[in-house]
Amino acid sequence: MKIIVLSFLWFIISISIQAQVKFSTDFTSESKRKFPIHDVWNAANRISPRNGSTIRPGLKMNIVRMIEGIIKVVNGVPYMDLDFDPCLYDSINNVYVYRWEPLIERLDKLINSKTEIFQIALDQPPWAFQHGYKFIPTGTRDNINFRENERMSKYGNSLPPADKRAYHDFIKALMVKLVETYGKEKVLSWRFRVGSEIETPEHWYGTKQDFIEHFANTESAVRSVLPNAIVGLHTREHGFLKTGKMLNYKGEPFASFIEDLIDYNFANNVKCDFWGLSDYIKIGDSSSRNMRDKYAKSFAPLISNPKWNANTTIDLMEYSTVTTMNGADGRGVLITCETTHRDIVELVLSNMFYKYNSKGLKYIYRWANGIGSEDPEGIKEIKSMLGMVRYETSITGNPNTATNELDAIFAKDETQNEYDVLIYNYNSQSINYIESEAVNVSFFTAFPVGTTLYYRSKSYGKENNKLQNFLVNNSNFVKSGFDNKGAANRILTPEGYKAYKNYENPNPHLFTKWKSVTTTARSDGKSGSEVNVDTKIGSFAFEKFEFRYGVFED
Repeated sequence: MKIIVLSFLWFIISISIQAQVKFSTDFTSESKRKFPIHDVWNAANRISPRNGSTIRPGLKMNIVRMIEGIIKVVNGVPYMDLDFDPCLYDSINNVYVYRWEPLIERLDKLINSKTEIFQIALDQPPWAFQHGYKFIPTGTRDNINFRENERMSKYGNSLPPADKRAYHDFIKALMVKLVETYGKEKVLSWRFRVGSEIETPEHWYGTKQDFIEHFANTESAVRSVLPNAIVGLHTREHGFLKTGKMLNYKGEPFASFIEDLIDYNFANNVKCDFWGLSDYIKIGDSSSRNMRDKYAKSFAPLISNPKWNANTTIDLMEYSTVTTMNGADGRGVLITCETTHRDIVELVLSNMFYKYNSKGLKYIYRWANGIGSEDPEGIKEIKSMLGMVRYETSITGNPNTATNELDAIFAKDETQNEYDVLIYNYNSQSINYIESEAVNVSFFTAFPVGTTLYYRSKSYGKENNKLQNFLVNNSNFVKSGFDNKGAANRILTPEGYKAYKNYENPNPHLFTKWKSVTTTARSDGKSGSEVNVDTKIGSFAFEKFEFRYGVFED
């Protein structure tokens, strides 16, 4: 009886120390081999830059509101800003006058600053294209004319061009000028985006049909000069509906344009090379941070539409992981999340874009990329794997906490015997830090049994996060009404932020020393060998493994 009891206890103990979740891949399998890892986070947004790039090196630029139609505020009063508009209306001679110098001067500064232009947004039309409109009093509607309050939005000119032919000619002339100035090859390397989150009223007071026609008009104008130009658009999320009682000038709600745009483009052979969406993941909102359903809700409705062009790529053109879209300081500006929650959310997104790369998912434009900034830790690790070929991950077993969402990215440098594995632990239902998960990392190789590989790893969790470490003894510096997971420069008092900047993180995440592992026979009996490593991973944490063949010393 004693032997039976001891055996049972040993069985229970064995179960408790064994990995509950196993990540694996087969680096010898062609079916597991996917696309090379590309830089998902390659672009940064800038709004109407006038003095060159303010983006840190290594990123490309998406330029928003570059053809102007913007406002300037003088003594608290907004006015039309005509200083940089490349098109003006001469009301004496009743002609549109092109003025390229301000635009070219700004583009020259950007190009000379060595920041590569990725995309130019053709969003707010110059103010000249309001010529011909009649405005009726605010609060009224005749289903024909725009209201006085729609003459100028907080972004500027958010009306469709009154004269569509004149606007087509302007865009055509713009493309000719760009080619004359910078050369055909350079301009073909830029993308041209029509609109910005176009269903948002302040971005577009027109109707769905107005925008459908505007996109087709703009697309044809661009391609009349450069048939192979890269042209796309930027909408809100699928199913978007503006809440409240606000209606457009024809009495329609502000709602998603997506389905009708897809239908129109298909029926009229309008080519859309890329499609932009936006996403701001609010870490305290369980619905917003639900990554299990993210693909199904955000991307699948477009891709699964039978009229969808399979050659159209999809980007998140505005993105940030935030604690709030409007901080308690009343600045009307989002506050980014700076705890490890952000790092893991962004790893989940990265992996999603890699998994669905064949469906067209490509890039994410993250805010907060100015000079002096750095990538979050999770994105840094992803970027250290660029160019390596991703292999499909198999997951077996169950986590101890059923709601934990564990996953891994396996990658191989096919020119050398180098293998990287990045594992992470996320939870859509709770942002609490709970018990760690035991994990086994395994992969098949072509090496013979008994081969020695060397590996090191780098773990990152709440105990390695600078802000979280600082707040252990300095939580009194968090301003009243602010979430302590937010950016230090927003949530801390001036005294606290000064202390934070001078604070040295006592536990930065670093690689371990190189260790050896000997390959064993493959569990499936095939030729080659298998590598197995056990580890534990905490809540909202990741661990990066690097496996190498040869002799490695620290």
